[in-house]
Amino acid sequence: MDLAKLFYAKAKELEVNWEVCGLLGANDKVYSLTDDTKVLSTVFELLVAPVLKSIADDHGLIFKTSESQTVYPDFTLMRSEEDREKIAIDVKTTYRRGAYINGSRSGRGNAGDPRPFSFTLGSYASYLRNNTKNIQYPYDTYAKDYIIGFLYSRNRGAEEGQIKDFEERNTINKPFIDVDYFVQEKYKISGDKPGSGNTENIGSFSTNKMEDFKEGRGPFSKLEKEVFENYWKNYGGYRNARAYTSLEEYQKWKINNGN
Repeated sequence: MDLAKLFYAKAKELEVNWEVCGLLGANDKVYSLTDDTKVLSTVFELLVAPVLKSIADDHGLIFKTSESQTVYPDFTLMRSEEDREKIAIDVKTTYRRGAYINGSRSGRGNAGDPRPFSFTLGSYASYLRNNTKNIQYPYDTYAKDYIIGFLYSRNRGAEEGQIKDFEERNTINKPFIDVDYFVQEKYKISGDKPGSGNTENIGSFSTNKMEDFKEGRGPFSKLEKEVFENYWKNYGGYRNARAYTSLEEYQKWKINNGN
C-alpha cells in the first residue's frame, strides 16, 4: 500500500484546502486564530483526518485516532486490532524561516537563499526501546511509519480575537499561508541528530528544499529501516554520555560492539 500516492490523490479528489480562516461557531460566527504553532499543528491534524478516513474506507481498513496527544501515532490504519502490518501516521509541522540576508555563516547558503528547515519526529526513548511505551499498539505490530509534514509561512498579520459573520470569513487574516506538504516514511527523512538539545526527540535532516522530504533523501534512506531503529534505540540521552553522535560514528560503534 503506497500511502503517499493514495494520500496525494485523495486530497486532490476531496479538494482539500489546507488554509483556514478560523473556527466556526454554532452561531455561524467565525473566530480568528493566531499563528501559534501548537494551535496550527492541531488544525493540520484535523484537516488530515478525513483524508485518511476516506482512504481507510476505500480499502476496508479501520481508521483509529490516538487516545492522547502523548501517545504515538496520531493515526493508525489497520485491518484489525490483531493486525501485525499496521500503518502509523504522524502529522508534523514547521514554518519557513525566511531567507539569508548576507549568506549563512557556514557558507552553504548565499544571500537570498531560503533558510533550511527541519522537523521533530517524536521520541527515541519510548516505544523504540520499550515495545508498548507511549504507543497506541505494540511497536512491532506496525509495518510502516509515515510522516505527513507541513511547511507554511506564518502570517504576522493574523490577530486572535476577531469575530466575523460566516459570509465575511475571507476578510479575516489567515494564520498561515503558502502551505506545502509531503508524505514519506519516517526513516527516510530522519537525520542523525536529535530534534532539540534538551529533549530526547528524533530530528529530521535539514534542507531548504521541500522536494528533499517528498523524495525521502535523508541519511538513512539508502539503508534498511532496521538501521534507523537501531541507531536511535541506542542513542544516548541528553543527560548521558553518547557513544556516537553521527551515522559515521554509529557504524564504527556497531563494528566495535558487534551489534
